[in-house]
Amino acid sequence: MTSLSRVSLAPTASFLVMLISAPAVHAQRWNDLERTIEGRQLILRPTIEGRRKVYIDTGADADAFALHRGDRLFPLRVAEPVRIVDADPERDHIELELQSARLGRGRIDFYGHPPAPEEFERWLDEVFEVATPATDFHRYVANRRSRTLHIRGANHLPAAPHRELFADDRSALDSGYSRCGVCFLPTPDVAGYETEKSLAMFGLQQVRATYYPYVDTAQQERVAAVGAGVLDRWPVPLKGYRYRFQVVDADDINAFAVPTGYLFVTRGLLESLETDEELAAILAHEIAHVESRHSYRQWRNARNISIVTGILGALSGATDNAADDAIAAMTSFTSQLFLAGYGRDREREADLYASFYLNEADIGDRPLLNAFRKLQFARDAYDPFGNGGGLFASHPHIGERIEKTRATVTAGFADDEVFQGVDDDGRLVATLRFDAQRLFRRELDVVATLSTTAELGEEDNVNTLNVWVGSATAGGRARQVRGQRIRLRERTAEKIFPSDEVSAVFGNDDARGLIERIERVDLNLRNVDRWIRVRNDAESR
Repeated sequence: MTSLSRVSLAPTASFLVMLISAPAVHAQRWNDLERTIEGRQLILRPTIEGRRKVYIDTGADADAFALHRGDRLFPLRVAEPVRIVDADPERDHIELELQSARLGRGRIDFYGHPPAPEEFERWLDEVFEVATPATDFHRYVANRRSRTLHIRGANHLPAAPHRELFADDRSALDSGYSRCGVCFLPTPDVAGYETEKSLAMFGLQQVRATYYPYVDTAQQERVAAVGAGVLDRWPVPLKGYRYRFQVVDADDINAFAVPTGYLFVTRGLLESLETDEELAAILAHEIAHVESRHSYRQWRNARNISIVTGILGALSGATDNAADDAIAAMTSFTSQLFLAGYGRDREREADLYASFYLNEADIGDRPLLNAFRKLQFARDAYDPFGNGGGLFASHPHIGERIEKTRATVTAGFADDEVFQGVDDDGRLVATLRFDAQRLFRRELDVVATLSTTAELGEEDNVNTLNVWVGSATAGGRARQVRGQRIRLRERTAEKIFPSDEVSAVFGNDDARGLIERIERVDLNLRNVDRWIRVRNDAESR
């Protein structure tokens, strides 16, 4: 018995020594990499298909990957110079803290068995421009055997002999490849996306309970083609939703949107639109509802946060009272939204975006005006005396919409009309990007995108925006005085949360012209000490 114990103890002790020492060696190798990476200046590559997790092909069975954890540095649409200000090695990964002069701080972590320094350079090359210049970096990998297109950074790429590389997905599709369903799964980087998908599910239930699909392939394809054209030329960055366009069989003159990109046009409306430009104007209005997240924002602004988050438990199978309440609340909300719409202010915002799209596309407002006149004539059929009510009760009066479309000037802002709100220590709290403006007589509406980082801390209300102008004019109208302050009242009672993004409409009812140049801004926002113009002309996030 004694000899057996002695025999078994030796390997056990040796095994314990291995267990204790292995993590220390593991951490030491990450420590070696820390000294080679900290302080380096690199170029962060644009994000591929909105994916935070990028797998790295190491030739081994174990997974290695990079994980984007930053706020304003993800997603990126253009390459961004950054400096690695800190590298923190952990047991199974290393954390790289990044600093961008334009977008503030972010973080990327590398996971896996720590490689040799020269191999780690190849890991870095997957997310930074280290060894491969942007012109030679292929973002897509096709499988010649299955004729399937994958994204670089997937964990299921074909073997090297069967790969064909592409810089963009359009070239691959033109070559006969089809997108991989899991690689191209929509992953918009927006707060509350799971809740927004839940709203979409309940909204689609309302649509399917009310309408039948219109069985006409040619008309379905026409709407899808026009919609794709609008998306291709959308004047501000898209959030990454996958859009579906469908014609429903109804005499109603109507179009409507369901969150996350479901757009519906009635047969009656389609039969009333005489040109693709008129259809594009209507679809642009509906796309604006989706991109501005009007359904989700109304839900979030009106509900207690516990109800908003409770829907996730309900969908995962929870049966407690809170989950039941969440389902009932969301069903009621989407039913009311389906019947009553988004409210006048958000409808005006969608009209503004539709006009913005049409003018940026060199089409002009005439198709939107024609569509509104047809909506007016349809309304006259059941409400000839203009008493209100019905489907359009929550919309601006149709006469107002016609008059504004006929007599307004719509224009975009310059690309550099972007300002950053920083705290006392210079940390980025918020970014304000001016998108478009619309002048009707002396009524000026300005739509801007406000995004925040975690430094905001808590939710806050979007309040009055003060801008100091360089100059402004509208045709023969009087010019604004240089250095004049214009107070722009927030029109939609908007809320903003940490790591969030909203479009907000600000207005002034006594404007003298369109704003041509903004010198500085002031927006009272939590933890923002001052606002600074972004001097880089590259595209904002």
